[in-house]
Amino acid sequence: MGEYRFGIIGVGPIGSVMAAHLAKAGHSVTLVDILKDHLDEINRSGLTLTGFKEMNVPFPGENLCYSIDKMRGRKLDVVFISVKASILPRVLPVLKKVTKPKTTFISLQNGLDAEDLIADVFGKEDTLRIVVNYAGNLIDNGKVRMSFFNAPNYIGVMDPAAEKNAKALAEVITAADLETAFTPEIKKYEWEKTILNAALSPVCALTRRTMKQMMEFEETRMLVEMILREGIEVAEANGIHFESGFLEHCMAYLDNAGHHKTSMHVDIERGSPTEIGFINGKIVDYGKLKGMPTPYNSTIVSLIRGSELPEYKA
Repeated sequence: MGEYRFGIIGVGPIGSVMAAHLAKAGHSVTLVDILKDHLDEINRSGLTLTGFKEMNVPFPGENLCYSIDKMRGRKLDVVFISVKASILPRVLPVLKKVTKPKTTFISLQNGLDAEDLIADVFGKEDTLRIVVNYAGNLIDNGKVRMSFFNAPNYIGVMDPAAEKNAKALAEVITAADLETAFTPEIKKYEWEKTILNAALSPVCALTRRTMKQMMEFEETRMLVEMILREGIEVAEANGIHFESGFLEHCMAYLDNAGHHKTSMHVDIERGSPTEIGFINGKIVDYGKLKGMPTPYNSTIVSLIRGSELPEYKA
């Protein structure tokens, strides 16, 4: 398969897990993030994964970029975009100025339709989408705890002309010990992941509790199920059809999540903007397209957006 030259923009938990595996497999991986202390620690001691996977992977200093501008002139085959979907409008114009034509860009993000924004800038043939089924938390600079991996990940295309490239990359990522399958139905898996995130991530953010705690508490578990049902109904109305027993599959999946702190929970604690608009907000938007009320998701969106407001200081 040969060595690829990868770039990963956004070295949070999801980007870090991908970066560590690809670099350990022998590929050149350039890390891009504005978190100076995080990159400094990776430069000194390598990128460390604990938990579900245990590894420490060194990265040469020349492969660390403290801004997207520093990517200028680098020859990269594939760039994973792992920043919050909500900041794509700020990131993409800068990225276009520093990358070469025919680079492949992969949306490595939560939510629905982030890849559409990327394709608007770089074209559908050069834009792929990956839906990962692992999670983690940044526990210290240079250190990520990988919580779980419910293999496989899925990768798909927006343009049939990119299928050969996507299949090759699925093999490369799988060979790096992150099992990944090509699918012609990436939107289906995107919806599945979004529905799962929408059901539990904001509930954890609002209560400041772990996924396992919310699934073991009867009242919040019931709320999660109702959010799931609503998301599934909206997806079905928009032509995304799941297998029989999908609701039960979702509940079982979330029951196995463990004491994981969701990224939205972390965002609220830090006072950072969340991706609610690309998760529950998208379910609301797609519901409106079909004239469907979405009271559970609409309420969740309002509560999270309220939680994003700065604290009142008298």
